Amino acid sequence: MLNKKSIYITSGVLILLVFMLGFILAGCAAQNKTVASTTTTTEAKTTAAAETTKAEAQSTEQLSEQPDKAKYDEYFTEFYLGKLPKGTDANPSNVPVKTNVFTSEDQFCTVWTQKKDIPSGSLSGAIYDTVAKKDLEPKTAFNMAISAGGHMGSQPLTYPQGKYEYKLYIDDVLVVDIPFEVR
Repeated sequence: MLNKKSIYITSGVLILLVFMLGFILAGCAAQNKTVASTTTTTEAKTTAAAETTKAEAQSTEQLSEQPDKAKYDEYFTEFYLGKLPKGTDANPSNVPVKTNVFTSEDQFCTVWTQKKDIPSGSLSGAIYDTVAKKDLEPKTAFNMAISAGGHMGSQPLTYPQGKYEYKLYIDDVLVVDIPFEVR
């Protein structure tokens, strides 16, 4: 038979174990909430990325014309569209996020790395409306030379909702044709 001292010690150990188990279970519950929250956030980001990728894939299937890859390779190592929050400017400490899907809350950005200089008047750009099948912004030449190196620019997004192509020409040869969508 157990004496009183043994009963008190056993009871104390059990209470301590239950108390510690409570902390362990509370910690697990909090960790599960964090994991569930992280999983939900990750799933939301994955869904948004999948929608962007889907829009990009659908857009690239049907370009209005094919760019000249050899001429592109002669002048560029990369060229992409990106976005920043409305009212901010692209700069080395604020690099745009690469995307082909924009909203009215975005700055429309271009980012590129250029291998060699482009003389004044040789570079021109246009925005083509793929639904209306006509230029939203006609081809316009840049009246300044653009030196080799990394470049980026941003401007407020002024295009209505729709599907477009960003076109860039060097000496009237199409070198970039990037589909994008404004939602």
